[in-house]
Amino acid sequence: MNLGGKVLVAALALFLGLTTAAWATEKAFLWDGSRWSQVSADGKAGYIFGIGNLADFENAASRGQGACVSRAFAAELKSKTVAQIVTEVDKFYKDNPDKMQTSVIEVVLRQCTSVCPPEMKAGGKK
Repeated sequence: MNLGGKVLVAALALFLGLTTAAWATEKAFLWDGSRWSQVSADGKAGYIFGIGNLADFENAASRGQGACVSRAFAAELKSKTVAQIVTEVDKFYKDNPDKMQTSVIEVVLRQCTSVCPPEMKAGGKK
């Protein structure tokens, strides 16, 4: 390996070491509108794919008797594309800037499935 290659490998190792250290100090959290709005389209799609894959796994592992959330993702969201789901989440946060603290999972369940009914508007009737 030439000198340029060694420098590149060393820089990459340093970057990965620093990035891993930063990730290790960040606490787990639910994504909400604040985090969602800072992420690229690819990041948003990855998030939706990730929760969908987790739901599929849980459903398969429990032989179709998975939790309500898993069944909703595995069944109801199969009729939508990831891009459609991302668009609906983006629209919710754009139309409701006062609800940026609402978790992405709640938005997906309320806006894209029938599992959780949409939130009633103020003054609305049930």
